[in-house]
Amino acid sequence: MEVLAAMVLLALVLPAVMKGISIATALASNCTRRIAASELAENRLAEAMLLKEWQNGSMKGNFGNEYPDYRWELDTADRNEPGLKQVQLSVKWQQRGYEREVCLTTLVYDAQLQ
Repeated sequence: MEVLAAMVLLALVLPAVMKGISIATALASNCTRRIAASELAENRLAEAMLLKEWQNGSMKGNFGNEYPDYRWELDTADRNEPGLKQVQLSVKWQQRGYEREVCLTTLVYDAQLQ
């Protein structure tokens, strides 16, 4: 009787535990991918600022063989203030059938545009 009760209890608890483990694994994977995307976005935005690529307007690209699942888009928009530009860099990737995205935005002042 005790063995039967233990088996019933195990049959009830085991699916819930496995579902919890599955959720925790998915969240850890999502967190890891977001951290990687944030670091890639930060580095790519810094490179675009250093090389003044933001002056070219919109650009797209990827991160090569090292990060094949990620791609980036750089957009530049005018702000109300003369000489002030908004630069936004988005890093996108596919995960579990959905497109995920991390965006970084900064403002740039270019005295030549004034």
